[in-house]
Amino acid sequence: MPADLTIFAAKYLVFIDALIAAVICAALLYRRPRPDALRWVVACVVMIVLALVLARIGSAVYTDPRPFVVDHVKPLIAHARDNGFPSDHALLAAAIVAAVFFLSPLWSVLFIVLAVLVDWARVGAGIHHVADVLGSSILVLIAVIIALLLTPVIVRALIPVLPDSWTVNRTEIRQV
Repeated sequence: MPADLTIFAAKYLVFIDALIAAVICAALLYRRPRPDALRWVVACVVMIVLALVLARIGSAVYTDPRPFVVDHVKPLIAHARDNGFPSDHALLAAAIVAAVFFLSPLWSVLFIVLAVLVDWARVGAGIHHVADVLGSSILVLIAVIIALLLTPVIVRALIPVLPDSWTVNRTEIRQV
């Protein structure tokens, strides 16, 4: 991959990825019943919070100096000489894949490709090792599993406090 394209993908592709995902998720949620939207929002919030907590714990437990620090090569992007594990960009890209997957496994294929490109660019730019980007994806996967287990419990707890106008048919939500 040419250096300019690698730099662009490493720095900015994840933000374009997020914008495209927001548009697609909004379109997918537009005609869905409110209980479906509620479940999706709860699952995404739990997944993102858990992924960030797991990333904090992971960076405290595992130290992986960035490739340009260890290998003494010039990275394509100026970056701090801090711990490279986990990659924040890869964590965001994996979380986007999960959020879209919650709504449409078919659409998530596009975001898997974009996440791989982001990860590849971060490694190719010399600012992350493969373990940093794979570790981010694994942390998000753990967060997804926990979020899927917790979402029904949280939604059931939210039912009594939701306004009647929002939950037109409470039996739909109870079927979570």
